[in-house]
Amino acid sequence: MKFNKLFLTAIAGSLFLASCNSDDDSNAPLGSYDNGVLVLNEGGLGTVTYISDDMQTVQQDIFSAVNGADSDIGAYTQSIFFADNRAFIISNGSNKITVVNRYTFEKVGEITTSLTVPRYGVVYDGKAYVTNSNTFESSTDDFITVINLNTLAVETTIPVNNQAERLIEENGKLYVSGGFYGAGHVVTVINTSNNQIVTTIEVGEAPNSLEERDGMLYVLCGSWSGASKLVKIQLSNNQIAGEVTFPDTMGNAQNLDIDGGLAYFTVGPKIYKINVGATSVTDTAFIETGSDSDYIGYGFAVEDGRIYISEAAEDFTSDGKIFIYAENNGALLDEIPVGLGPNGFYFN
Repeated sequence: MKFNKLFLTAIAGSLFLASCNSDDDSNAPLGSYDNGVLVLNEGGLGTVTYISDDMQTVQQDIFSAVNGADSDIGAYTQSIFFADNRAFIISNGSNKITVVNRYTFEKVGEITTSLTVPRYGVVYDGKAYVTNSNTFESSTDDFITVINLNTLAVETTIPVNNQAERLIEENGKLYVSGGFYGAGHVVTVINTSNNQIVTTIEVGEAPNSLEERDGMLYVLCGSWSGASKLVKIQLSNNQIAGEVTFPDTMGNAQNLDIDGGLAYFTVGPKIYKINVGATSVTDTAFIETGSDSDYIGYGFAVEDGRIYISEAAEDFTSDGKIFIYAENNGALLDEIPVGLGPNGFYFN
């Protein structure tokens, strides 16, 4: 079959346009809340604030805006974790997890069984693992709820026999921090293949945040009374590989976040950064926020060249605010009002 030159030119042009359109579509936002940061506000009834990457768009309570004013995500929202295009919003005051499309915030389901004061979640191999504080009278009754991500059904619960707060997954094992409100002293290791405790690792008073980099688990310990320290655990054998004790003036260190070989954390209104391989720490802040609030650092994160820190209102009935700093030089980029009790940052 013969084709004339004009016809072939038309075909080539159509293919070029289709290719351009395909490329354009691949860069298009996946929803109204793509390309930005989600700020979780604890509540009362919890809300989520959306801030675009260019910091020009700020939208409050996006869940109600999408799903209707009569719909809510529950009381005292604690944290969010992601599984593909879904966001799981944990509400420990209502003992439920609200599941939404992370980019459109349309509700797609909820989990309300086998949860008692749920705290944090992580995803591994088609399942979500959520820590629960259970009763506050006991430090040994905390547990983990295991959720099937396909059906949103609870499969089982895992007794931790210790406090269970933040957690991460590495190589099929869960590493669970056993620090809560200035108490606790261990990291519990659980094998996800059989849901059994492998070991507990003594790390120091009040392990409150943890990060993994290059086969090493970094655990920040900071209580109201003892010295703060950064503990390093070799994940290949779950042995302590070293620790750095902070000066007495840096008590109650919180909010460990590691980015580019640097460990960031807060002490009161100050933000610090140290090399992850540091063998000593001096009380020299990277950023002095200047806040006199006891609730500065209620939320904290480092992402894409920016440092985010939140401040909840002292009366906890007024809305809070967040501050965004440049990671390279500590310059304040913006101050943005958000909702009641902002406690976490999550990036789309």
